[in-house]
Formats: sequence, structure tokens, C-alpha cells
Amino acid sequence: MLVPILAVTTSGANAQEFKYNCQNEPIAIAIPGDRLDRSIEKLRLATRCPISGTKLARGKRSKPVVGTMVPEEALQAMLNGTGLESRPIKGGFEIVRTRVR
Repeated sequence: MLVPILAVTTSGANAQEFKYNCQNEPIAIAIPGDRLDRSIEKLRLATRCPISGTKLARGKRSKPVVGTMVPEEALQAMLNGTGLESRPIKGGFEIVRTRVR
């Protein structure tokens, strides 16, 4: 069963308890299409993976990401068609502009 990620928050006491613990294990994800920066934040909270370079996401839109996948797959699905891609960094991911090949 997929659980919407929209219910995840980090306000109040919960914000102090939140710790990053990015695991490359499949997780059920259901994030609707939205502003890309909002969608990335929802993914970050759901997966507990640090994601840097999010300023590049401003002004872009994400497609819905629904399914059971590892955080890297979910982030890349979110970035498809935006001119951005992710690359792994120690303990998380960095968003960069897609390289022309």
C-alpha cells in the first residue's frame, strides 16, 4: 500500500528529532507533481536523504513519482525532463545541471 508523503512534517519538537539516515533501500513513495523544490523536500523527508543543490530546482515542475523504489531512483524520476540530474555524494545526493554528452 502506498502512503502519501504529504503528511510528513518537521515542525516543532519533531524538527529537533529528525536525523538524516539515508538508506539505499526501496520505499513506497507517492509524491504528486508539484513545484520541483517542494517535491524534493517531500522526498528528502520521506527518505531521510540529504539533497543539496536544490536552488537549481526553483521555477521547475516535477512529475508525479509513485511506486516502490530506492531514493536515487525516485529523485531521478522527479528530475526527468527538467534539465537536472542527481549524483551521489557521501550520505546523500547533489542536484546538478544535466551534462551535454
